[in-house]
Amino acid sequence: MGDKALRGNKLTAGRTGKWGGGILKKIGKVLSKKKPTPKPAPKEPRVGSKEWFDKQDPFVRNKVLSVRESAKRGDVHDRGGNVVGTPSKERSAESIMKRHPGSYQLHPRGGKK
Repeated sequence: MGDKALRGNKLTAGRTGKWGGGILKKIGKVLSKKKPTPKPAPKEPRVGSKEWFDKQDPFVRNKVLSVRESAKRGDVHDRGGNVVGTPSKERSAESIMKRHPGSYQLHPRGGKK
């Protein structure tokens, strides 16, 4: 009796395994599939670099060039970014900045002094 019972169980287990196990296998394969990892996006060039400058439109490029020229001249800007004055041999940048609290000069390599 033990032999028939085992054989019967194997047959029924095989049949039900194909029905239930087949669906479960498919679901398992779908769930366990490796998801494609996205490639890292190309890094944006740093602001102020040559690559960044080349990517900008003409208006932005002209603005950058004018700010650089202004920094070379040594213009003094007020808090709002407007040019207050340009130092000359008669009037220094320090005296212009005394008159306008919060004013600053741009450094030729970028940034405030």
